[in-house]
Amino acid sequence: MKCLAEGLSLESINDDSKSLGEGSIVSFQVAATHDMGNRLINGGNVRIRFRYRGPSPITGIEIWRKREIGLKIVRVKGPRISSLTFRSDLSWGSAFSDLCWSLALRRKKRIKTLPDVSASAGENALSEIIIPASEQDGLLSDSTTAAQNGVFIARDDIVVLMAVANETNSKIILSNRAGVVGGFESSPMPTVKVSSGVSVKIPVVIPRVDFLDENGDMVDIANELIVHTALKWESDTSENIESLHKDVRQGRVRIPSKCLREMIQEHQAFATRICKPPVVIELKVDGIDAVRSGHPIELFMEVQFKDSEYHTATLEFCCARRNSGTNAQKFKVQNKDSYIWCGQTHKTFLIEESSLNHHARLCIVSPGDYVLSGCVKLTSKGFEKEEVWWAPFYKNVTV
Repeated sequence: MKCLAEGLSLESINDDSKSLGEGSIVSFQVAATHDMGNRLINGGNVRIRFRYRGPSPITGIEIWRKREIGLKIVRVKGPRISSLTFRSDLSWGSAFSDLCWSLALRRKKRIKTLPDVSASAGENALSEIIIPASEQDGLLSDSTTAAQNGVFIARDDIVVLMAVANETNSKIILSNRAGVVGGFESSPMPTVKVSSGVSVKIPVVIPRVDFLDENGDMVDIANELIVHTALKWESDTSENIESLHKDVRQGRVRIPSKCLREMIQEHQAFATRICKPPVVIELKVDGIDAVRSGHPIELFMEVQFKDSEYHTATLEFCCARRNSGTNAQKFKVQNKDSYIWCGQTHKTFLIEESSLNHHARLCIVSPGDYVLSGCVKLTSKGFEKEEVWWAPFYKNVTV
């Protein structure tokens, strides 16, 4: 609660020559947390008391003044953020799933045992975080998932599908301070209208967060994510004549802080998904203009390191047919004998320098649409921690 006394003047508060209210206005502002309804006592009855001690109209006499206002705060249902789904980019037909299958199956050939391929391959590897309706009680849903050893894109922003459920009895309009709620490529959405009883998924681009602030202190990751996903909502009365004479309800919808902090503590990979990457990956592909069967394609990759907690780095190139990564068997059949690598597809280094380079050549021998990219696998000493970071883009090739 905040008291706003800018309209109060002690010099003119008792001046009868002033117009009504001039110099004698005190106002207050109340901001509610997401679980205010559970924490209110006395059934939501709130008493606001103003006290004043100062000069009276009679010189030399001091007076006391007291005013009280009673409020009844009614708990109503509003919209809520029900889940967050991490995506590789803003394209529905992202090819990172195909590339993840290519990487996973190649590793399976190199080592005889590999954890469930579906855990590290495919679009769903960029996991979904379910925020239960009972977040006020700090409960976590059984369907909450997050990969411990995840697949990440080395960009300065992340793409999230944010599901917003409208539990009010009217249509609502969502907006935010930035003026753009979300949207896919070339389709920004300044506002989003949601019907009553409907849940929508909104694609949102969120800037990654630094682990440390300018003073070297740890950044509150949960608070940063809450701020960047917060939305403003208001009831829509434009299409209903009966609602035109009603007050417009409005409020804010955000991720519950307690629930989010528990998820961050439980899933170590969560912080990695929203913090800035430990590497910068530059990918260069030559020879993809007017590619013919058997035509060589040169791939170059340079990786610059920001974080020294890792011991080894494996630089690797990948190629895959587009839209072939639905399951392992289909991927094997569609990609078998489709292309040939010349040289090392992967190379492992001890991280002793600030940057590393890798180069390979590829020949595509079967016609079709392909995607090319590169990644780096970072491994800590003792193999306690492992992460795979992809280059921020992939190249499309048609043969």
